[in-house]
Amino acid sequence: MSSKPFFLIDFENVQPKALGRLKPGAARIKVFLGAHQSKLMLELVQALQPFGNDAEYIQITGSGPDAVDFHIAFYIGRLALSEPGATFNIISKDRGFDPLVRHLHTLGIGCERYPEIPTVSVATAAVTPVPKAPRMPVAKAAKTAAPPAKKAAAKRAVPTRVAAKAVAKSVPAKDKPATTASRVTQVVAWLQKSSRPAKLTTLRSSIAARFQLDAKTVDAVVQSLRSSRTISVEGTKVSYTL
Repeated sequence: MSSKPFFLIDFENVQPKALGRLKPGAARIKVFLGAHQSKLMLELVQALQPFGNDAEYIQITGSGPDAVDFHIAFYIGRLALSEPGATFNIISKDRGFDPLVRHLHTLGIGCERYPEIPTVSVATAAVTPVPKAPRMPVAKAAKTAAPPAKKAAAKRAVPTRVAAKAVAKSVPAKDKPATTASRVTQVVAWLQKSSRPAKLTTLRSSIAARFQLDAKTVDAVVQSLRSSRTISVEGTKVSYTL
């Protein structure tokens, strides 16, 4: 699978306001402009500038019904041929793309349509692991009697395990490392609202592109879906019980 998913923006249909959700070096962007869109907004130019060669403007030279849509479909086909395994995200409010998305799924090509740049999953956000409380040696009162001052301090001390639990509870949920179960929950919710890939390779690439997950994590999520019988796999085909 390509490490950089493609985002193809139908700028004639929608002017996305959330380009900041995409990180330079982690996505490739193509902005499709209508024949009469001769000027670009300063905000758009400034947002795409950090992407360098990974961002491209494509202006349609002719006009006509669905002209931009046909160009986007053409570029997806050409890129899918030159870069097998690449995934595509169409940014448009035009539901006319949905039959194309479903057809690409049957061909094993990962593609989704969104009316706006999709939000990056909380599961992929950088997290700082909660440090484990150090193991403290426990004095044996039966052998050595501690001085009065040390005894008072020992009474005020919190047991190591209790302290560790308190630290874990004090950390906001969004800062805790995501578990496979939480990722599976997000994937199931997504599958219930979107087109379901008919092939296993497409399902894997779509999960990776939508949630920005690595191959190892995708393996764990797919295995959990199979274990829970949310999906069943026969050869290369996938069926759902959702």
